[in-house]
Amino acid sequence: MGTPEAEIAKGAAPAARGGQQPARPPPPSGVVLLVYNLLYWPYLLGTCAVLFFPALLIWFCTFFWDPKLRALGRFTSLWGAHYLAWAPFAGVTVEGLTRVPRGSACIYVSNHQSMVDILAVFATYLPFKWVSKVENFYAPFLGWNMALNGYVALKRGHLPSIMRMVRRCNALLKNGESLFVFPEGTRSPDGELRPFFNGAFRLSARNRVPIVPMVIEGTHDILPKGKFRIVPQHVLVRILDPIDPAAADYNHKRLSELVRDRMREEQDRIRGRAA
Repeated sequence: MGTPEAEIAKGAAPAARGGQQPARPPPPSGVVLLVYNLLYWPYLLGTCAVLFFPALLIWFCTFFWDPKLRALGRFTSLWGAHYLAWAPFAGVTVEGLTRVPRGSACIYVSNHQSMVDILAVFATYLPFKWVSKVENFYAPFLGWNMALNGYVALKRGHLPSIMRMVRRCNALLKNGESLFVFPEGTRSPDGELRPFFNGAFRLSARNRVPIVPMVIEGTHDILPKGKFRIVPQHVLVRILDPIDPAAADYNHKRLSELVRDRMREEQDRIRGRAA
């Protein structure tokens, strides 16, 4: 049995020098890509319906003695990750798992290029609660499983919902549970970092828990915003060093700027644009 990082990265190309993303093999094209999409979407939808019932059973059997729902969370990570990590012509390389704080709460943030980002993040197998727009909870099977996991719903632009979200996040962090937030709020149309919303950084400063940035690279090429054709390929998830809100004097705006600068620098490094 290898290390967790080796297991997650199995089948991925070796890391390139200087922190750049390794060269990826060309994706399939033509008839192969057409067949891939004709098979992938029915498989995804069908297995979501099937795998919800084991999730429901795990929830029912464990919620008395597992209040943080770690067993269900692990199953959900395997469920979500396998659509990318185990898919033909695809895969996920996770780097930096040793940087994750152990035994304490944190707030994970990452760039957001595609719906596939969620599958890539699940491939880290880290325990956390997603903060997600409320519409996602209405999706059959997937949304129901989000509710079982106790993820945090948010109705954008609706003050009562925002206040409920803040109270719930504060309670989770105080209980030692971690959160995951896409601070851009929506997917980037061109793969470049968008401005950040302040919510995650307010929570970090208020609760004095670190921000753990991640940079995801490759998902935009798989499924860009507004597209439905999948072009499978390898994805890199790089976890950066935690950033204590004390480094920004517990000022959420400065913390947001600091985190965004670190993520942008790492994105440039991965793409070979660093000076």
